[in-house]
Amino acid sequence: MVPLFNEEPPEEVLAAMRRIEGEKVALMEELARVAERQKALQREMRRCEREQKEALKKVPEHSVPEDQDLTLEDVEKWCRSEFFIMAHTAPGNPHCYFARKKVRDPIMYQRVVGYVLANGYPQKYSGDEYTVLDVELNGSSWFLWPMTSIAAESEVLNLKPDSMRPDL
Repeated sequence: MVPLFNEEPPEEVLAAMRRIEGEKVALMEELARVAERQKALQREMRRCEREQKEALKKVPEHSVPEDQDLTLEDVEKWCRSEFFIMAHTAPGNPHCYFARKKVRDPIMYQRVVGYVLANGYPQKYSGDEYTVLDVELNGSSWFLWPMTSIAAESEVLNLKPDSMRPDL
């Protein structure tokens, strides 16, 4: 039924609206604090990335002749010799990646992705299944996963610390 006059809503509705708006304001204020902390963390991450990029200038890219099969050790050495960047556009899913267009040898990149696909294992992540491979990089455990099942189509090879592995 539509009221004929502009009546005030019942007091219980007004009380509920005040409570809800108060909760929304508190949540917005907390989100603003989180956003400021996130900006500070991203600045620190970019500083780390600059340091890593500078250090990698002194590290030759690991590569293996095309007539030789890759090993897990080769994949790990390649990962340690290439720059992996933070996925800054995915703050809710912190991870890094190697970009085919940014690596020094795109053919070696494709071979590494092929190794991951051939030797990794399935893992569900946000409802999708990916092929992942566990690697050790500079004393830390990580896992790699491409976003495709075809090495030649891969443009991004993701990398995440094992400590952030999704719940299985």
